Amino acid sequence: MQGFAISNLTNKNLKQKANKIVLDLVKKGLKVKYKIFGKYIYLESKNEITQKNLNKNIYHAKMSTDKKDEIFTSISGLIDGTKEPADFAVRVNRKGEHKYTSTELAKEVAGAAFEEWPNIKVNLDKPSLEINIQIINNRSIIYLRN
Repeated sequence: MQGFAISNLTNKNLKQKANKIVLDLVKKGLKVKYKIFGKYIYLESKNEITQKNLNKNIYHAKMSTDKKDEIFTSISGLIDGTKEPADFAVRVNRKGEHKYTSTELAKEVAGAAFEEWPNIKVNLDKPSLEINIQIINNRSIIYLRN
C-alpha cells in the first residue's frame, strides 16, 4: 500500500471532504481508504494517486508513531528511490508532550537524507525537498514536498 497526504485543509467538514475525495477516486477506478489526522487526510491505495486525479496538492506520505527511530525509518522508506534533490529541509510540527524538541528531532532524522544522499546540503530558506513531520501526541504523519 502506498500512502498519500493532502494538506492545508481546515478542520471544517474534513470527514465530508475525505468522503468526496474517495468517491471521486473510486469513480476513476482507484481503490482508496482514508484516515483523518489533524488537518490532513491520509489516503492509502495500491495505485499511484496524483494531482491530476484530485486537482489538489497531494504528497507521498507514511503514518508512524512519535518515536524517533520509527520516524527515521519512515523517512528512509519515503526517500528511497527518490531522485536526489539539490538540497533539503526537515520541518517538524508537534502537539503534545514529547521527550524531544522539534529542532532536536529534525536534526536527528535528517540523517536519513544524508544516508541516502551523502553530499546533499541543508537549505532552510527554499529547499528543493521538504521532509514534513506532523506529530500529534503519539502518532505522526510524514510527507515529502518538492
